[in-house]
Amino acid sequence: MNSIENILEPYAELEQSVGRLMKGLFSEMCGMCTACCCRVDICEEAVASPFLALLLRKQGLGESELDDRYGWLDLDGCSLQYGRPPICYAYFCDSLLGRLQDDEARFAARTLGKLMDHIGKEALGERHLVEIMNPDDLGKVSIEMLQHRIEEAHAAFEVIESYLQTGSLSAPDQAILRMIQGVEH
Repeated sequence: MNSIENILEPYAELEQSVGRLMKGLFSEMCGMCTACCCRVDICEEAVASPFLALLLRKQGLGESELDDRYGWLDLDGCSLQYGRPPICYAYFCDSLLGRLQDDEARFAARTLGKLMDHIGKEALGERHLVEIMNPDDLGKVSIEMLQHRIEEAHAAFEVIESYLQTGSLSAPDQAILRMIQGVEH
């Protein structure tokens, strides 16, 4: 049977890869920052969203582990391995973006931040996968579409990884990243 359970593992694997790459890029700066971008209300989305709650359960986590004051935040940053709301990856403060050497690097970082959002966009009508609040509605989502988007996001991730090693984006690589960003040219 083709169900939402079939995409949990590939989604979690990609999210962990995105998280590792972002941590490598930004943890030093974020670790020294006194502003806290992480908010409990955003952390609560991981429990409220039936899809993200499935990912939490895979880690043995649930609402009882969510701290009322700090959410999923601990001394090392977010304690979730996966199952974070996509905004956790998509938000970049000006200091983080300013740390990157040029517009191409900022474009690559912003695209990295959009990968998890890309997978779930318009999963059911105009609703994002994490915004589907009725667990029964998850059964109405096209698993094939989600699998395809995971493949697209994975291809973009590989482009970004290569860019970080080489400092170069070919025209086909740029097209892959623009597709994730929803930019035509």
